[in-house]
Amino acid sequence: MDEKLYYGRGKDCDNKKLIAFLDEVFFIDDDEATKRDFVSILPKIYHDEYRPAYNNFVVQEENGDFRAAVGNFYIDLDVCGEAVKACCIGNVAVGIDFRSKGYMVDLMEMSVKDMAENGADLAYLGGQRQRYGYFGFEASGVSYNFEFNKKTAKHIFGGRKSKLRVEKLKENDLETIAKIDELYQKNVIKASRPHKDYYRIVTSWRHTPYVAYDGDEFAGYFLMGYSYEWISECAVTKNEYYADLALAALETSGKDSVRFNAAPFDKEKHGFFTVNSENISVGGCESLLVYNYEKVIRAYLKAKASYTDLADGELTVLIHGKRADEKLKISVINNEVNVEKFDGEPEIEFSHTQATRAFLSNFTFEREKLNGAAQQWFPLPAFIFSADQM
Repeated sequence: MDEKLYYGRGKDCDNKKLIAFLDEVFFIDDDEATKRDFVSILPKIYHDEYRPAYNNFVVQEENGDFRAAVGNFYIDLDVCGEAVKACCIGNVAVGIDFRSKGYMVDLMEMSVKDMAENGADLAYLGGQRQRYGYFGFEASGVSYNFEFNKKTAKHIFGGRKSKLRVEKLKENDLETIAKIDELYQKNVIKASRPHKDYYRIVTSWRHTPYVAYDGDEFAGYFLMGYSYEWISECAVTKNEYYADLALAALETSGKDSVRFNAAPFDKEKHGFFTVNSENISVGGCESLLVYNYEKVIRAYLKAKASYTDLADGELTVLIHGKRADEKLKISVINNEVNVEKFDGEPEIEFSHTQATRAFLSNFTFEREKLNGAAQQWFPLPAFIFSADQM
């Protein structure tokens, strides 16, 4: 490292300077009419009160100018009642005149080390698989996408309009925000969403939150993506509202079709959309780096057991993890999950990346090496709502 350069966490006094640097790196080619900026895209982390500079590892010159930055944003997850400490990597940026000098590698290594030292159980990011594979990340998770279009709606509804009335959520409507959060909290996997930051969270990635009413009664909500072509999150107070919520979202979009994103554990939503969607696809969620396989496997396998019956069985495995080796016994009896340390000879041995693929990726050769019961347990439902991504 060049001694004339500063490597480390950013300073609070440089918040605005850092964001200006990030905006230039990411959005320099945007048209002026639709130009993006980090504060409007992710208001939940780039306002001064959230200390965006401190939450970045940076390379700075003596005059304070930035050459590179990697965001390190910690977030608390609740996975089937178990607290999981997560960290999201965001805004990986290198100035255009400073590329191919190793700054990104240096900062990513600092970030990965910081997460290990601070007790992170897992980390996640959205980005090129091979690029971040060097640091231990692997494409993971499960998400479902359902296309709902006008032709489908005509067959289902016979041309009628939605029975639900839709309004945009107002930032100061704390009563409705509390009702939305009550629905969100029912998810078996969820992130911490402080009420004071709730509007900024649900408007992340330039989403528009809409509230649905049956007359004057709160019926549910949906988050409309910036293009008005996809719904990243939705929920209803009664399952029978899903049909009219889908129709209301389609009408609100003004498009010929909209795509609904759904978590693997959202069985009620699947019940409507698997019957009534034109197209269905299964994809990944984010790229994950697991630091604590014992906790992550236990928490997410319990989450899976909450919505599907798991086969009875046992698996012993040695994982050469990113933080440490872990020798584990994973067992399921009568849908009760147990994951504990193990001292005997394991059935199978995995590298860190092999373990991530076997336990968390949709389609993987490594999982075929597991016994039959264990193959049914995985992949784990590592889903992260778009509004909770960084």
